[in-house]
Amino acid sequence: MTTRRTRSGGFPLVRELVANGRYLLTEKVYDLLSQGCFELEDLEHSIVHGTVMKTERDELENSIGNKKYTIIGPDICGYPFYTVGKIQKLSGSRIYLVITAHEAEANYE
Repeated sequence: MTTRRTRSGGFPLVRELVANGRYLLTEKVYDLLSQGCFELEDLEHSIVHGTVMKTERDELENSIGNKKYTIIGPDICGYPFYTVGKIQKLSGSRIYLVITAHEAEANYE
């Protein structure tokens, strides 16, 4: 069985990349993870099952589509979880770089 690839970009591609383990974490996210602030499964689940709350211009301009995605979705226990990331190219392949991740604030808009 072959995996169906998303040809378009945007959030469908983000979901596909994360679901297939094709993502990287910034040092900030690694630090939070190593401190026990959340589990990697929380991050993955929230992105794959989440909703894009907003997109914004990537000020570093090193992402595909020049966008950063703010995503809120349920962690593995169903609590809201917040991530920001962007799609990048690495060695000719697309990956999703998670810039920050933490429990979502109840009043986030």
